[in-house]
Amino acid sequence: MKLWFQSCGDLGINPMWNEYEECLKKHFHKVARPGTEIDLYGTKAFSGRTRLYQYDVYLHTCQIIESAIQAEREGYDAFIQTGMQDYGFLEIREAVGIPVIFPVENALHVASLIAPRIAFLTYSDVMRVKLNEKATSYGFGNRITAGGSIDVTPRDLCDAFKNPAPLVTLLEAEAKKIAQQGANILITAGNPITMMLVEKGIKELGGVRVLDSQGILVKMAEMMVDLHKMGINREKMGQYAPQPRDLLSATRKLYGMEK
Repeated sequence: MKLWFQSCGDLGINPMWNEYEECLKKHFHKVARPGTEIDLYGTKAFSGRTRLYQYDVYLHTCQIIESAIQAEREGYDAFIQTGMQDYGFLEIREAVGIPVIFPVENALHVASLIAPRIAFLTYSDVMRVKLNEKATSYGFGNRITAGGSIDVTPRDLCDAFKNPAPLVTLLEAEAKKIAQQGANILITAGNPITMMLVEKGIKELGGVRVLDSQGILVKMAEMMVDLHKMGINREKMGQYAPQPRDLLSATRKLYGMEK
C-alpha cells in the first residue's frame, strides 16, 4: 500500500525541521509492515502562529486539504496528517474518499484502549487548552485530565534533537504534576517532542507512559486501508461521507480551484 503522510510544517523548505524530518522518516519505516510505501510531505508555507490565530489556521488548512485531494488523485491508498492539530477534520473527509487519519483523534482512541485516564503535555498552554477542547468534541471529555504545558518555541523543540537534556528536564517536571491528576498516559504535542523522545528511547515521563502518537499513525493507516478494501468505508456516513465527485469538481471550478 502507498501512504501519503502530511506534515503541518514546511518540511523540505525550512532547514529548522531537518533533524525532526529524518527522525520521522526513520521511525515510520521502522514500524511499517513490509510492502508499505510511505511518502512524507511538508506544506509550502508555515506561519508558526496557527496555535494563536484562526486566520492563520484557515490559510494553513487550505494547503493541507489540497494535499489530500492530490494524494487521492495520485493513487495513494490513504492520507495521514502528522501535526497535532487535525486540520480540516471534516473538510478533508468530504474532499476525498480514501481513508484519512488524524493524529489527535487517532491518539485519543488508541490511548483510551490501553489507559483509563489520558492527559496532553504540550509546548504551550494555548495548545493544551485547544487540545482539551478538541478531545471533548471527539467524546473523550470524561477520559482526560487537565494536562500540562511547558513554555518553549518550535525552534527550541527542533534544537532538542541535538541537545535534549534541557527539554527533557522541563517535560519531566511537568509530567510529575500531571501524574498527580491521575493520568495514566501522556499524549505529547507538538510532534518534535514526541519524536525526540522516540529517538532517545524515552517511554515514560514523571512515571507516566508516553504514547508514540506518530508510530501508531502508521499502524492505523495500514488497518484502515485493509478495512477500506473490505468495503468498510465512509460512504453514506453523515458528516464523514465524501462529497459526490461531480459536486466537488463543480465547487472547485466555481471558486477557481481548477479548470
